[in-house]
Amino acid sequence: MSQKPASVIKAFVQDINLDLADYQKLHQLLKVQHHNMLHRNSEKLTAMAGPHQKLIAQLQQRADHRSWLLGQLGMESSPDSVNRLISALPNQYRQPVDHKWCELKDLVHSCMEQNDRNSRLLSMQQEILGQVLHQESEATYQPL
Repeated sequence: MSQKPASVIKAFVQDINLDLADYQKLHQLLKVQHHNMLHRNSEKLTAMAGPHQKLIAQLQQRADHRSWLLGQLGMESSPDSVNRLISALPNQYRQPVDHKWCELKDLVHSCMEQNDRNSRLLSMQQEILGQVLHQESEATYQPL
């Protein structure tokens, strides 16, 4: 393997490791967000919005970088390409990288599920608030 493909693969694996750490942070942030939503703590929700957005931007930038790295290896950006890349690694690296990739996919899925849970909670809260406000406005403007 020439130096360029080896350095590209090394960068790809480093991105996976960085994403593992950052997706763990994101998952924790999403849990805290859910807790703050349940307790209607708008100050804490507002305070955590900046770090949340920064973390998401970093994760997106890294995903874009991995896509670019796959392109440098003449591969398209797809799950199949990642599987082929991992399969092509020497035996000593294949299993650890595959394990980390699977762990990352599971963590991304967990973050998506928590985000969906947070979204459902927000929708329920908005619906309840809308019903309360609508009932108050109807009662306020009813003729005596």
